[in-house]
Amino acid sequence: MKRYIHVLCALLMSTLLYTSCLGSDSDDDDLTVYDDMAIKAFSLTTVNRYIHTTSKSGGGSIYKKALVTKPSFTIDQTQYKIYNTDSLPKDCDLKHVLVSITGTTYSGAIYIKNVDSDTIQIYSSSDSIDFSQTREIRVFNNNYEKYRTYEVKINQHQVETNTILWEKMAAGTFPENEAEEHLKQAAAEAGLGDFIGTGTKEAYAFSKDRQQIMVSNDDGATWTPDSIDGDLSLLPTGDFAFASYPLVTNEDTDYQLLVGNLEGNDKYCIVWRKVAEYAEGSMPSKWVVIPTEDYNNYYLPATTGYNLVYFHGRVLAISPEGIRYSRDGGITWQTSDGYALPSSDLGGFSHIKAATDAEGALWFKDLDTEEVWRGVLVE
Repeated sequence: MKRYIHVLCALLMSTLLYTSCLGSDSDDDDLTVYDDMAIKAFSLTTVNRYIHTTSKSGGGSIYKKALVTKPSFTIDQTQYKIYNTDSLPKDCDLKHVLVSITGTTYSGAIYIKNVDSDTIQIYSSSDSIDFSQTREIRVFNNNYEKYRTYEVKINQHQVETNTILWEKMAAGTFPENEAEEHLKQAAAEAGLGDFIGTGTKEAYAFSKDRQQIMVSNDDGATWTPDSIDGDLSLLPTGDFAFASYPLVTNEDTDYQLLVGNLEGNDKYCIVWRKVAEYAEGSMPSKWVVIPTEDYNNYYLPATTGYNLVYFHGRVLAISPEGIRYSRDGGITWQTSDGYALPSSDLGGFSHIKAATDAEGALWFKDLDTEEVWRGVLVE
């Protein structure tokens, strides 16, 4: 009897051990494999720019700064391509870029294929990557059996930023200001001198003797002497140019600039300004002279044929000799290699006209040949 009991116990223990082993095998079957592998987000975290500057003496220097405004990227989940529609400036270093790449919830690791081989390396947000050419990114599923490939291209301008690109246009396409022509005719009919220009709500012209600035705020029907805080003998006696643009820091306010030559001064132009406020309760605005100090090496040189236009936050003084710009409301004027006149097939320029349009483009016209160019700024 005892022998049968021992056999029965042995059978029970074998059954328990077998059941335990079966339970262990079934635990392995709980692993779920997902094929949800995709890139859901791609962005730049660090891109350096190498800025070239020129000193007063003409020497050059380079300094590094981080790109502040970074473009957004499109992820095409049909063609598996990642790209930016707003190109980066040319001076960006795309050989050493830090990026943030995020996969979908059940994606596995993300790898980057080497430029010159089929070897792949795991992506790290702290490692710089060479994106000066198109790169291949692979995102694996969670058990590394499958992967999806994305082509990543970071677009970059092929010309320097802050450069005006010119395109020759058909004759007759220059945007003429019909409202200004109407006011010019109204000033002539009123017996005034040269018409100066117009802002949002006011138009200006010289008096017949050039000793006063006249203003009209009723579409040229009436003209009255404007307020001037300064020596009237400093009003331009020769060529002059005018520009008006909204002051972004104040609503219902125009910033007006008048530049021109003075008899007996062949070194620099005289620069007048007026902050014209139109809001109810505003103080009366006056014309004042922006002084040109002896130590200011960035004055506006005296020359003939200036045009003033407001262009992408800067005032451009355009003459047949070239383009100068001011970023501080006419106090200082500088030149830039990127701000150059278009190249004429017929040589240089003598008489020109410049304007901007509602889309922010710059227009240039040779009054002698009727050639017309349209310029856009690469920022």
